[in-house]
Amino acid sequence: MTNKNPYQLRYDVLAMAKDMLDKTYETNLEIAKTAMEAYAEDADQALKAWERYVPKMYTPEEIKKNAETLYDFVLKEK
Repeated sequence: MTNKNPYQLRYDVLAMAKDMLDKTYETNLEIAKTAMEAYAEDADQALKAWERYVPKMYTPEEIKKNAETLYDFVLKEK
């Protein structure tokens, strides 16, 4: 294991938090696509399904909040 300085550790935690949000977004986007395809015959229903299930892109603030949660875990001594 390499010794990382605090900046490297913070960067790694931010990258991990972003990766987690990326995967959640991609999964939710696939759900939206599947729902829309289920109504391929009916354009109105397909549009409603898309609007209902399409995920909103996360914000930098959400990345930071997620990273802070992960970093709190690192700081725990238990």
